[in-house]
Amino acid sequence: MESATPAPTVEGNATGGAEAPADAPAEVAADRRTAARAGAAQRGAPAPAPRAAASGTYYKGSKTIGVLYYVDNGLASHHCTASVVHSPKGNVILTAGHCGNGSKYAFVPQYRTGKSPAQQPHGIWAVDRVFKDPRRTDTGPGSNLDFAFATVKPDERGRQVEQITGANKLTRTPGYQVRVTVIGYPKVRYDPKDQAVKCGAKTTRLAGYKQLRMKCGGFHGGTSGSPWLLDYDERTRTGKVVGNLGGVGGGGATSDVSYAPYYDDEVFKLYQDAVDNVAEVRRPPLPYSPGTGETWQHAKRFASGDYTGDGKADLIVVWTDGEVTLHTGDGKGGFSGERRLKAAGGTWKHATAITGGDFTGSRRSDLMVRWSDGEVTLHPDLSTAGFGREIKLARAGSTWKHAAQITAGRFTANKRTDDVVVRWSDGEVTLYSDVDGRGFKKENKLKKPNGTWKHATLLTGGDFTGNTHWDLIVRWSDGERTLYQDVTATRLGKETRMQAPNARWKQAKAMTAGNYNANGRPDDLIVRWADGEVTLYADTSTRLGAARTLVPPKTS
Repeated sequence: MESATPAPTVEGNATGGAEAPADAPAEVAADRRTAARAGAAQRGAPAPAPRAAASGTYYKGSKTIGVLYYVDNGLASHHCTASVVHSPKGNVILTAGHCGNGSKYAFVPQYRTGKSPAQQPHGIWAVDRVFKDPRRTDTGPGSNLDFAFATVKPDERGRQVEQITGANKLTRTPGYQVRVTVIGYPKVRYDPKDQAVKCGAKTTRLAGYKQLRMKCGGFHGGTSGSPWLLDYDERTRTGKVVGNLGGVGGGGATSDVSYAPYYDDEVFKLYQDAVDNVAEVRRPPLPYSPGTGETWQHAKRFASGDYTGDGKADLIVVWTDGEVTLHTGDGKGGFSGERRLKAAGGTWKHATAITGGDFTGSRRSDLMVRWSDGEVTLHPDLSTAGFGREIKLARAGSTWKHAAQITAGRFTANKRTDDVVVRWSDGEVTLYSDVDGRGFKKENKLKKPNGTWKHATLLTGGDFTGNTHWDLIVRWSDGERTLYQDVTATRLGKETRMQAPNARWKQAKAMTAGNYNANGRPDDLIVRWADGEVTLYADTSTRLGAARTLVPPKTS
């Protein structure tokens, strides 16, 4: 029988998963940033102030569901939840992939607090082997693989666990909106009653991930691995398991919001590995992913250029904490990898504007930086190997302190991306042609100081119309977007309104253009939005090109 008493909210662990294991796999650079900047979004953080949510209730449990102990540390406390899934030999249990920081485990089905090992209703089962996907990570795409299987040894009479407990049926997740029953065991340190908690909830999708999301209170640390059961039968206390508590950050950011990986082919491959008792779980690497909106909200500056010498545009990103990264373009409108060029915490926090161009004539892209003190530097032939020499183009304290926006382009006829358009704080617009290591020699005034251009918030150069001279796209403070066609040293060119003032484009926080789909023209526009979403508009002309989401927005 189910108790009507709601599970108390106990501070000490904000979420329903186990604390992040000390030996969790190394994360990709983007995911390390996510973890560092997300702070309390990781499981195990202090509990936030209570908020309204459906609440789990205490439950007598099911024979198929129990606690997972790490025997290395004794049987003093349980750390995760596990459940029996049907298998040919009847010896397979399911839990979360991030569970486990020991080498020996024990499974106690329908655990009873205060009972000795001999008094547990269905015994204690020694785990033989654990099977995890080697690509699992705490954040990013690898968190979609936060499930694990284990085989358990037979008891002293030779019986398998499923003969004693029965089993749930491993089932493909039918969709993101499904009604499930979730049963798990919080750690006693977070819930002194030390009893199973049960909740019935309608799931939604966790935006940006292949994961389910459930809102229900009481799923503190220790409930990681809890089965998410479809068609749960109170008579048999079994159902179809379509997920397990786990996923990004160990399964959720708070104790009343939990996640579960979506079950597709990958979970069944791992299940089969457990059934077959394979010697080693092997998987091909996951396709590269730039990360999530939580990370990219901190992307402050963009610059495009061919920094790898393969003819494809790459992206330089300066982050709010001063980290600098290079994202290598794949020529298909996406990225194939990431390289850290500068660690966080350095002088690059003071980079106020950046742009890429070929100023030294090497046919490799360089990076120009305007610093907060008015200094301007040029970094020739930047590559995945890092920054080389630095050339000072303007000293600290110079008038360049007033350069609000800069972008490079091929606005004159020498066929090099070595011309720089500057929008000054007073609204003046200047073009410096043929810039090189000797500095800014040829200055051309395109607009006198004026109130209108003070509102040019973002601008980027590219060959959007396919003519001899490059063009300029401007995003204004009211969200209007304008194209200036065929900019030269004497004029901004034909003005075309691409978008009337609107709220969406007011949320554009960084913008650049380059040859990202390798059609030979730098006409692919990349925009970072306020919610961290990053969008590529391929083959942009007088209208935006086809939109492709490179980074999903921050989850709600």
